[in-house]
Amino acid sequence: MPRIGVALSGGGHRASLFGLGALLYLADAGKNREVTSIASVSGGSLTNGFVGQAGDYPAMTGEQFRDAVKPLARRIARQGTLWAAPLTWAYLAGLALVALAVLVGTWFLPWPAWARVLVFVVGLAVLALVAGLRGAVCGRAFATTLFSPPRGSSRRPTRLDELATRVDHVICATDLHAGEHVYFSGRFVCAYRFGWGVPGDLPLHVAVQASAALPGGFPPRWLRTARHRFVDGRPEAGGAPMILADGGVYDNMGDQWPQEVADRNRRWARHDPGLNEPDELVVANASAPMGWSSQSRLRLPGIGELLALKRDQSILYDNGTSVRRQAMIARFRYADVIGGGLRGSVVQIDRSPYLVPEAFARSTTWPERAERARTVLGLLTDDKPAWDAVVAANRSVKTTLSRLGPEASASLLRHGYALAMANLHVLLDYPALKIPPASSFEELVS
Repeated sequence: MPRIGVALSGGGHRASLFGLGALLYLADAGKNREVTSIASVSGGSLTNGFVGQAGDYPAMTGEQFRDAVKPLARRIARQGTLWAAPLTWAYLAGLALVALAVLVGTWFLPWPAWARVLVFVVGLAVLALVAGLRGAVCGRAFATTLFSPPRGSSRRPTRLDELATRVDHVICATDLHAGEHVYFSGRFVCAYRFGWGVPGDLPLHVAVQASAALPGGFPPRWLRTARHRFVDGRPEAGGAPMILADGGVYDNMGDQWPQEVADRNRRWARHDPGLNEPDELVVANASAPMGWSSQSRLRLPGIGELLALKRDQSILYDNGTSVRRQAMIARFRYADVIGGGLRGSVVQIDRSPYLVPEAFARSTTWPERAERARTVLGLLTDDKPAWDAVVAANRSVKTTLSRLGPEASASLLRHGYALAMANLHVLLDYPALKIPPASSFEELVS
């Protein structure tokens, strides 16, 4: 059997559910038995961590997998993660109280000028310190809402080394020293500069939060490295802490890990890493290319420059992902032509399940794909305009850690499922399945 690698992109809760839809298809098709690694960044890491915590993905039937991930789907649809934790609201209340105290002490109390200046300076320092805790608060919210399952009569946060290990669940974050990925999994932690290490006692929610530390939304997550006992790293990294930001800063599709596993097996061969090298790669990318939008706010003095920096960041994300996607698809096509190498498909959120089948349905160059394409077109019970409307709605779902609502959540799950089935059957001959009705996905989030 081929070994399948899966990559789950960033994109907040939108990516969590779209990627989960693709995993649901693989489980229903029985192809989960061949999955040997799941790599992820940002929102995809919420799903990846939860699936690894829930059990042995390759051993589950489709129905068993649905039961295992229903709490994740329901949580994102109906409550959210960051904003569903009491600590988040307590933190915001504390931040507001500190800001109010600074305001009152500076302007409204009958104190001498030197005392007001002192209150202002100390208050700003305290506000900066408290604001720097945003990442830790987000991590604790993930622990509370997703990564502290019942264990007998108690609940405690899952440790990274408790992830199922038949599949390498690889959670990717970006280290800011040299702009490179750090890879966290249940049996290793590794990075080019830091070297090869062990999970130690690191909680799963910390790795996931580091993977989702979107610049501007959250500060970088600083982690000491002693717990990981790194060896064979670069001299410049010796003793330095990891300074981690969103994995999507480096690679927003999560494909860097599965595409270069062979190199890592060679680099750390003396540790016998046994990293699973995929023959096929399935990328669930929930980040749609940027569209046209009015930017008149950029004219505002001062604020406009900050907004322009934010826009610059989005453009860099978009173009970096676009180039990576084009190079990856070219690699897949080359493997098809020469009959060897890494094959695969990108399941892209701004695409309809009709796109690939219609592109191959009349192909004379690929007669086997043409036949499979016609099979898929016969299974698509929703008409093309209906799917076009679904695509337009799903690609526009905001990148957020708030609740998405049952309707949008069920639509994202079904879209990921249907698109994965259509693309993977036509391109890789995965099983063609009838797409479950909308009610099946609504039940998942109910």
